[in-house]
Amino acid sequence: MMPFEKPDTNSLAKAGEKLSRVRQRQKLVDACISALYQHGPSRTTIDKVVAIADMSPGIVNFYFETKAALLVAALEFLADEFEERVLAPLQALRDRPEVALLRLIDLYLDPDIASPRKVSVWYAFWGEASARSEYYSICGKRDEAFADLVLDLVQRLILQNQALHLDADGVALGLIGALEMIWQEIAFHDEAELDRPGARLRCVAYLRSVFPVQFGSTAAPPQFSGSGPIATMPHDECMRMDNACAMLVAGELTFAGVPAMKTTESWPGYNVLAQQPNGAPQRISVRGLLAAFGKAMVFNCDPAQSDWVAVVLLPAAAPERRRIFIMPSKRVSQESVLCVEDIETRFAAFENNFNLKVT
Repeated sequence: MMPFEKPDTNSLAKAGEKLSRVRQRQKLVDACISALYQHGPSRTTIDKVVAIADMSPGIVNFYFETKAALLVAALEFLADEFEERVLAPLQALRDRPEVALLRLIDLYLDPDIASPRKVSVWYAFWGEASARSEYYSICGKRDEAFADLVLDLVQRLILQNQALHLDADGVALGLIGALEMIWQEIAFHDEAELDRPGARLRCVAYLRSVFPVQFGSTAAPPQFSGSGPIATMPHDECMRMDNACAMLVAGELTFAGVPAMKTTESWPGYNVLAQQPNGAPQRISVRGLLAAFGKAMVFNCDPAQSDWVAVVLLPAAAPERRRIFIMPSKRVSQESVLCVEDIETRFAAFENNFNLKVT
């Protein structure tokens, strides 16, 4: 029988103290994230952090020599969390790019990773000039790794499906832009105001517009009603489709040398803003049109609110490809109803009009 050994109480005590210090430090980091969410980097103070943490001010100096060190620790925690919970799991799925891209969307929009509290801290460091150097130092390489990962997944999917006509850089940029736009919405809204399932559908809709076969069944298809030449579609589904198409058009314009961005949904009359070289900003109203809509679509185009109307014709199935027409609003406003055939014939000159030429 083995003799009973008395536990080393000193070792146990030291281990307990170490665990306590780890917990205290993390409590301060969590409180700092909350303070940054509420006040931003410049107005976050040690007093505000310890008030949230319910700890004494003197204990902060035990873990962090300066306020700047505490702020950096908060950003490092978020960056490490993103790397461990988003980037690392996707590395194992590189050989299954379709699965990896869907998993990427789910992880990127996970409410624990992408909560308004955490996302606002990313943008607080990015938006405040005095904190940008810390952001680049901590997050620059991780941002590059994320962009490289998305590009690699898109390239693998293109090669696997022999879709060599696609521009991998453009497709990857469009998806990253869609995710970033949703993060901006998260940063400026409360959780109760967010529609995360809808946000996921918008990102999947973008992928489906590029890879209609691979992502055609990843989300429930829109339900159509009406038996006439003009079918109707639920308003929220229309909004999601138009948002995805707006991101696509903004990406195509940017790659053509016309910087563009998707606007927020509250902007009237247009959802993409483009800047022509040496020209005035151009307002573009983007509409998505599914083949299942039937032969016609109704426009309510006001040239006073938008300069261009972009129509994205989405295929019903492979091997058809999506087509993009960017037409002057003044021309489109003369029509009350446009058929697909009208767009393909009367407006044929405006297909892939990413340089925004009037004629």
